Amino acid sequence: MSLLALNGLSRTEFPGVPRREAGSGDLPMTGAPQSMWTKLASRIGRLDARSAAVAADAWLVRHGWLLVLALAILYYAQYYRSGMNLSGEGGTAAVIALRLLEGQRPIADTFLGYNVMWFYPVVWLFKVVGPSYVALRIFFFAICTCSGLLAFFTLRRATRLGVLSVGVAALVVLIPGMIFRNYMPFLGLLNIYLLLQAYVFQQKSVGRQILWMVSAGLGVGLTYLIRVDLGLFFTIIMLGLGILAPVILPGKVLRLVGLSSLGTVLALAAAVLLHLPVYLDARTRGFDQQFVGQYLSWFHLVRTGLFSATTGASDAPAGVAPAPGDGGAVSEPAPEARPDAPERAIDRSSLQRPAMSDAWTLPVFYDRAFAAIIHLPVLVAPLFVGIFSVTFLSALLRRQREASVDYLTVLTALGCSLTLFPQYYFFRPDTPHLSEFMAPFLVALALAGWCAVRRFRAAGAVGLVVIVLVLSLSILDAGLYVYHSFPKESAGTIAAKNKRRYEFVAENGVRVWLKKKELAEMQGVYDLLRTRTKPGEYIVCYPYAPTINFFANRPSYEYNLYIDNATAGADFHQETLAELAKYAPAAIVIDNREINKNDASQFSQWAADTYEYIRTHYHLGGTFGRQEVYLRDAPAKLP
Repeated sequence: MSLLALNGLSRTEFPGVPRREAGSGDLPMTGAPQSMWTKLASRIGRLDARSAAVAADAWLVRHGWLLVLALAILYYAQYYRSGMNLSGEGGTAAVIALRLLEGQRPIADTFLGYNVMWFYPVVWLFKVVGPSYVALRIFFFAICTCSGLLAFFTLRRATRLGVLSVGVAALVVLIPGMIFRNYMPFLGLLNIYLLLQAYVFQQKSVGRQILWMVSAGLGVGLTYLIRVDLGLFFTIIMLGLGILAPVILPGKVLRLVGLSSLGTVLALAAAVLLHLPVYLDARTRGFDQQFVGQYLSWFHLVRTGLFSATTGASDAPAGVAPAPGDGGAVSEPAPEARPDAPERAIDRSSLQRPAMSDAWTLPVFYDRAFAAIIHLPVLVAPLFVGIFSVTFLSALLRRQREASVDYLTVLTALGCSLTLFPQYYFFRPDTPHLSEFMAPFLVALALAGWCAVRRFRAAGAVGLVVIVLVLSLSILDAGLYVYHSFPKESAGTIAAKNKRRYEFVAENGVRVWLKKKELAEMQGVYDLLRTRTKPGEYIVCYPYAPTINFFANRPSYEYNLYIDNATAGADFHQETLAELAKYAPAAIVIDNREINKNDASQFSQWAADTYEYIRTHYHLGGTFGRQEVYLRDAPAKLP
């Protein structure tokens, strides 16, 4: 069959083309007829290109996930061993995993900050391959890969557009979010996909619909076991979708109400049952009260909105668990604070958001872009929620089921992505935490743009305004985000590979590539600690450098590995002196950086008394970059 026939066309259907009579000779190819045939050939060429484009997009719909998977494997293989942050969360996850392997109880004996499933997979990984920093990085890059695939499958199911699905998924892969915190974007994308499949998209049978609802419940349950606050937000969204599902799925309303109710009850039951083995293990090991107590604390904090500004491992509510036990303590009298020491008021300022005006007043465009992408979701999200909520209600009243499904798809994706909004906007307004939010938000922006074009293009001038508005804001937000974040390794990108050509090898499977200056600093810390401390002796790092404990293979006695001026209690100095006397650490490492981007967050500023005590009672073994290493033992005497 010819191309014209495939498109429902024939030569006689083109205006101005003379019908060829039977027995007549060929039409002359000169003058007006030649122009006519040129136009015809041009139109056939356009049809060929369009058909090829449609075929290519159809191939991407079917097989695009393979491209996303291949991109992730090839991309992450370029830098999975590049870089190591002494104050990164990889060190926290690794140290806590070692503690759990040694038999310490989560929450009761060691502060987690997140729920147990943030760390249990790392424990299981270390049981199989042994403590390994490289294996830990590979594990989190595997989570990044899953996030990209979830973005693809969500967009493919909703839009049936291959190019859009692959393109957005590729962005999620290329900017996966801060490494070692990749659970966050993964949970956002996982719940978007499962909740849409369960409550918004029609399945082939009632059984499959209920099965997807149960799967959504398992996804919410897993979310609780990783981050309790996110689990609560997704539960609220799931219950809302359970109410809306009967009015958008085809069939009799009463029957659909029963289906949605049954599926939601089973979903909640699945979420609870997923907790059962973890709870039974906690009860057997004696931390069941702490395990349950963290849920009550999070529910209270979410309800009242009394979150405290935190970072690193301290994202969980304070006071969830009791003080740690005395295992391994060195019995020594606690030194007393000097009675004449002046009272110091700790500046509690934490990381501050850039002002909205910075988006147009800062002299460097790159910095203006950062301020813009911090604040743009505050404009974009409410506007999009308003537009698609109104159109969703209008479609329901008009009984336009397909349009209702499209609008609710956008609203669900926006709602799920916004569960990650508070943790970057209110608590840590920086590139790493923004990147966690933006991964699912990119999917929501893509769905909003697709839906606007699909549903408003026939709505005249008003529809055109909506399309331009939605597309412009979506492209602006996504474009500025990619422009600013892709060059930054803190967003989890290949920028980590830049100039890192020197291998650093240490304990616990540390084999990473560093810059020349980084290698000199870390090698200096490692050599000093390995030669001047013994296995099993304590090393304590202020305010936060758990990776040192991991690569030196020396434990820390700190219950919570993180401290800063915003989280330190009023009795920090007295408590620290008591701990120094009790545990007698062999070394203390001080990183005097501005952890919250202000002078007040330097350890030497907010903990001046403690810093002076350490400098007086320990001797400086060496300074390596920002790391000041103080040793308990006396320096060796020269012969």
